[in-house]
Amino acid sequence: MEKSLNRNIIWNALDIILFNRLSLILFYSFWFLVGILALRKSQNALSAVQYVKSNSDSVSLNSIESSSEFEKLIAVLDEKYPRPPAFFLLNQYALNMTDNFLCNTGTLEGAHERFVFVTLDEIARDSISRRWPNIQVFHWPTPSLYKPFSFAEGAYQTIYLLRSNLALALIKNCSWKTFITFRGKSFWMMQQDTFWRKSIFDLNYEDDMSYDAIFDQLGDGDDSLRKEWVNGANWFIRANDATQFFFERLSEKLAHWYTPDVGIMIHQCNTWDKPKCAYIPYNVTYSWEWMFSDQSNPPYLLQLDCETNGGTKLMQLGRYGFHFVNPDGTCNNDKIASAKSRMENGTVEVQMTKTLPSWGRLQFKLYWYITEYLLWIPILGEYMRPYLVLTGFILMITI
Repeated sequence: MEKSLNRNIIWNALDIILFNRLSLILFYSFWFLVGILALRKSQNALSAVQYVKSNSDSVSLNSIESSSEFEKLIAVLDEKYPRPPAFFLLNQYALNMTDNFLCNTGTLEGAHERFVFVTLDEIARDSISRRWPNIQVFHWPTPSLYKPFSFAEGAYQTIYLLRSNLALALIKNCSWKTFITFRGKSFWMMQQDTFWRKSIFDLNYEDDMSYDAIFDQLGDGDDSLRKEWVNGANWFIRANDATQFFFERLSEKLAHWYTPDVGIMIHQCNTWDKPKCAYIPYNVTYSWEWMFSDQSNPPYLLQLDCETNGGTKLMQLGRYGFHFVNPDGTCNNDKIASAKSRMENGTVEVQMTKTLPSWGRLQFKLYWYITEYLLWIPILGEYMRPYLVLTGFILMITI
């Protein structure tokens, strides 16, 4: 009996020692991993900011305003664009997605007449001009953006600094040679990783004078904690003094901060009195999250921006039925009509990717889970709301 008791005491002691040791190992391993990730994030942040600073001259406001290309662009806008133009940016690595998008929007009357494509390399310029000769091109060769790049990298930040400075140049519409300021250009900024079921231009958002800017929004419905957070894929800006100051500050921050441009937009819209920011309803523009909802109230525009698993983004979107270019390069209008019909019927097939989500979607889901948990905290969450998204690059897990 005594031997058995001693044996139990020994085993219990060993269990406690081993358990404590295992717990300590797990505890220190966890914080070691957190430390490694923090160091890596810091290195990435410093590298990205340095990349932007090293290449900022090629995307600066002064370089755009003083260029003959921009002067020609303004002349074209004056002559051919009675309604505000919509700008898209691309390099050669976005050509397949752009071609797919132009097939889609080519079925919508008057859409292409509003587009201006900002090409960042000669291959992109020549391809768009050859394939879509009626599309207006503004060529802005930018060597720092010639290669593929990913979320939160230096080149990623640089292209959004270019977008902000281009927006500012349009709003100011200033002739560098004569120092005469003309009437600013109102405009749309858009992304081609979007499916258009209907044309957003039919809704005439430009004519509503109750706001200075209107943005698509994040979140998964009107009850979302991320409601009225700028998504950044489709937005309209009215040229005036308030929006000019908005983009001046945006460009200044993008040049020095490691943060998404939409984070700065959200902060400024939520903490400034002017400009007056408004938000496009979810039944007009919606992010990829719509496909993983009950698929009711299909939007006019569905952004398809997070699916990158299994090859290119376009290959992944083909699994959902959003690939519309035939092998010979022609547009498949039957597939476009089918995609519109499936959206209207709420039958976009995503079952396989619900059970096997891509790395891109896992990143976003985890990011939004962390974000919404923090926003849910009483009092503190509401206080953090305008500032939390400024940490977007830090909270997002990237490899």
